[in-house]
Amino acid sequence: MTPADLDRLAEMHAHATPGPWYVRFLDDDHSMTAIGIAAQPDTGAHEDMATFGGAGPDLIAATLIQAPPYVVSHDKLWQENADLICAMQNALPDLIRLARNALEADAAQAT
Repeated sequence: MTPADLDRLAEMHAHATPGPWYVRFLDDDHSMTAIGIAAQPDTGAHEDMATFGGAGPDLIAATLIQAPPYVVSHDKLWQENADLICAMQNALPDLIRLARNALEADAAQAT
């Protein structure tokens, strides 16, 4: 990665919904599991999408909405994808900082 690549990542992060992000377990309109990424932690109540407000104010994205089948990935890795998305969003500032430090150390060694 180059410094410009890191700048682009930092800019995208700055313009996205502020973190931390959390995996939320909701129910869709047929009381089937829905998995979302939200700005608030999961309550454990499995709120239905209507009670939660559908695409409510803290819902950022979804990895599973089964009924109707709006978001149903072929590989069935809904939970794993949601976990990864949240972990990457939450870790990105530190990862960018570490990458910048590594680039600077490499540049210093090259001189």
